[in-house]
Amino acid sequence: MHIHELNNVIYVETPLGYGKAIAWIDYGSELNTVWKVVLHDSGIVRNFYDTDIIVLPNKMDGGSYDKNYFKNK
Repeated sequence: MHIHELNNVIYVETPLGYGKAIAWIDYGSELNTVWKVVLHDSGIVRNFYDTDIIVLPNKMDGGSYDKNYFKNK
């Protein structure tokens, strides 16, 4: 198991809303990476698998993402 605390937060969207990722935990090749995310609305820290989050793109660089991603799951 490897835990990495992020020096710079990564802004993400989760099934529970927007938040900032503060760390990730890698359990090896058998499991998905787990992200520790602080939710913006409540300040609650939750864990999400890497398949359950979207890293918000930099719109200044032309980035975009599917706003309906979680609605389609």
